[in-house]
Amino acid sequence: MFREQKNLSREAFCDDELELTVRQLSRIESGESLPTLPKLTYISKQLSVPISHLINENQVTLPERYIRLKMSLFKRPPQYNHAMEKIVEDIFEEIYKDYYEVLPEEEQLLVDIAQAQNDVNLSEKIDFGEGILQEYFFQVKNKKEYSENDLLIVHLYFGCCHYKPYDDQEFDTLVEKCLEQVNYSSELGLIILNRVLGTIAGLYIISDQYDKVLNVIKISNTIMKMSQDFHRKPIIDMVEGKYWLHCNDIEKANKKYNDAMVLAQLHGEDLLAERIKMEWEQDKNT
Repeated sequence: MFREQKNLSREAFCDDELELTVRQLSRIESGESLPTLPKLTYISKQLSVPISHLINENQVTLPERYIRLKMSLFKRPPQYNHAMEKIVEDIFEEIYKDYYEVLPEEEQLLVDIAQAQNDVNLSEKIDFGEGILQEYFFQVKNKKEYSENDLLIVHLYFGCCHYKPYDDQEFDTLVEKCLEQVNYSSELGLIILNRVLGTIAGLYIISDQYDKVLNVIKISNTIMKMSQDFHRKPIIDMVEGKYWLHCNDIEKANKKYNDAMVLAQLHGEDLLAERIKMEWEQDKNT
């Protein structure tokens, strides 16, 4: 109503769509989704009305059970066995069944991105991520500071880079922006960022850019200390082992692979420990 009183079309209201797309505005106006605080702030500014005139603040309170489910999607061991796949599948099923329809738009997007990332990883096909990247990636490319959802979109992009050609300049620019997010304030943001860094390090290994790996590893280790979440530490140690092996430092490489195996075993992840052991033998021979 406020927008129409100002004789503003949705296209004019959203301007360059960096803060809010026409499609997002349409869903908000039709009541299909609730806007997040950043989008509310933008809307109130465009309309020159207080935020309190636009929405009941009680509506954006998230259910505690949903918050626990969301955290468990990210604060978990790497997904490398059928048991973990089933756990993740059950989490998504509960979220979509019991909470998705009443979540704010930004939370719905978070769930959709996480689901797309999971599907890309399991299928090794980018089809599951293309729709989200087409709608949101251009916004992320033009931002300096990333929200949790922005980090998830970047992670989805890097995940798809495993299975398709990508623009080197665009890739490097996004890596630099991710490395600048190391002082991220929220626990979930740090956990997501660390997953992003692990994917970047893996892509550097695959593309034989070992000179860039060590810096990513150092930042990842810093983040794990900050967040006190060490689920991905065995993988990061293994990646560091690959780096030292590439540098022909067999002693350091052997130590990092062993550290990775021991930590995986301490976490009760015997399958991961065995995978790391096999990788060590293959890498040595290669």
